[in-house]
Amino acid sequence: MAMKVVDVHWKFGVTASTSEKSMVGTTFVQLKIVADTGVPGDGSLKNIFVEMDLAQFYSLLHELEKARGNLNYLS
Repeated sequence: MAMKVVDVHWKFGVTASTSEKSMVGTTFVQLKIVADTGVPGDGSLKNIFVEMDLAQFYSLLHELEKARGNLNYLS
């Protein structure tokens, strides 16, 4: 099911305290993606929450930049 992205909210964070000592000081990104489902009558908007580490975020950013480049090439 294809959805249209309406808005994206993001937060960077650093883990300050955890029961796993090795995780203290790690960085993460939280994304809230608001998407239009296109289904009339169900509120149509859906919130999608994603959390990833910094390496995963940079990988996602790279893929989005490649997609933007492909779309610019086609138009």
